[in-house]
Amino acid sequence: MRTQQSGHIINISSIAGIAPSMGWSVYGAAKHAVIGLTEVLADDVRPFGIKVTLIAPGAFRTNFNNPDSLVLSQQKIDAYAEIRSSQERFTTTSGTQVGDPSKAAKVMMEVTDMAEPPLYLLLGSDAYARAFGKLDLLASSYQQWEALTKSTGFD
Repeated sequence: MRTQQSGHIINISSIAGIAPSMGWSVYGAAKHAVIGLTEVLADDVRPFGIKVTLIAPGAFRTNFNNPDSLVLSQQKIDAYAEIRSSQERFTTTSGTQVGDPSKAAKVMMEVTDMAEPPLYLLLGSDAYARAFGKLDLLASSYQQWEALTKSTGFD
C-alpha cells in the first residue's frame, strides 16, 4: 500500500470498545485497544495515501453470542453473581440481535469506495445509542471535574 500510495485499512472493533458492559472487561479492553491503534495508525499512514476506518458494530445476528461460541468461567463465585447474570442475559439474545450482517458487509464495502471515508463508523442503531450515551457521560464527567482537572497547572 505504501509503495502504490493508496489503500484502505478497515479495523473491526466493537461498541464495547467505546461503551463496555459489565462482565466483559477483557473484551472491552481489547476492543478499546483496537480503537487506539486505529486512531494513531490513520495518522501514521495518511502521508502514504492510505485510508483507515474503524468499524464499531453493535449487536448483529451472528453466532457471536451463542452459548457454544463463548467461553465463560465454569467456576461460579457468589461474589460475581451480578456479572454472571449479565453474561447469561447476553447469551439469551442470540438470534434476536437488531443488526443484519449482510447489510453491515455491504456498508463496509461501500466505505472502501469512498473518496473521503470515515475514520470512525458505528454500525447499528444500538451502537449509535450506546456511543452517544457514552459521549454524554464523558461530557458530564469532564465538566463536573473541570476545576479539579485544571487545578494541576503551575500558578
